[in-house]
Amino acid sequence: MIFSYARVLVQAAPAGFAKFDNSVLSSRTGNVSSDLGRKNFELPDFEIFAFIASIFLSLKCWLTWYGDIASVNRLRAPVSKRLFLLTAPLVCLVLISIALTKPAATTVRSDALYITFYLLLGTGWLGGVTLIFPFLGISARDDVLERGNRAASWAVIGALTGASCSFAGANVGNGPGVEAVLFSAVLSSALFIGLWLGMDLLTSISDAITVDRDDRAGIRQGGFLLSIGLLSGWSVAGDWVSASATLKDFATSSWPAILVTAVAVAVEVVLRRASLQLFAKTIPSVVISAVYVGLALVWVVIRGVPS
Repeated sequence: MIFSYARVLVQAAPAGFAKFDNSVLSSRTGNVSSDLGRKNFELPDFEIFAFIASIFLSLKCWLTWYGDIASVNRLRAPVSKRLFLLTAPLVCLVLISIALTKPAATTVRSDALYITFYLLLGTGWLGGVTLIFPFLGISARDDVLERGNRAASWAVIGALTGASCSFAGANVGNGPGVEAVLFSAVLSSALFIGLWLGMDLLTSISDAITVDRDDRAGIRQGGFLLSIGLLSGWSVAGDWVSASATLKDFATSSWPAILVTAVAVAVEVVLRRASLQLFAKTIPSVVISAVYVGLALVWVVIRGVPS
């Protein structure tokens, strides 16, 4: 029964990236299929591969994620921290679902099977991104669950929601198929991870979070990661034309995320050197985090999806 349902879902996925038909599509970067008017379309092997890979990553990553929550000593991680990690992935799926049911192609947002397929793709993608978190200095299991580090929980939540927004942006607009979504998602996720890495290399903020257990640094980092997730997703949102056009548009649309990163680096350097008593309190860091996210939201809302 599972395989029968899997076949139905896979057959619902849009086809055609290998044969980019640029004359059918309009401008900008891409995503979910609008080239579904054909009465009989063949099932590409790549979509079968994407479906299977999504199932594998989803099971491997999220069974491990929730298994860690259930298995780690309850005295080390109170219920509040576990609740954050329990619900954050579900919130991320809601964010991706909104992208699939609102600004995605009409053919996709009006079909439950298409939404299910791309939501599964997003679940696997987000799970795969979580495997990179420890290499960027933050680990949900080690820092939040094992060590009960509250500062790290803010950073992890920001990383999860930021990564989901980054992937969601790849689903905004019309495109020839799942390959276009993945191509755009690779670009947006690479920008997200690259800016996160650059931020840490220049400021060592992960040490302040994991070693010093600085709640303020965790809050600022969480807001920063959500903001660059929103902006990296925006940088690939829109209709697909071609791979080269996508790369060109991405190169010219990634500067807001880079600018926010530069500002965040400057803020961390100033705070480290100034040691102002004002910033010893939590509220200023909450305000800084809110400014990061607010600026990203305002930019995305005002600029909209480029045509």
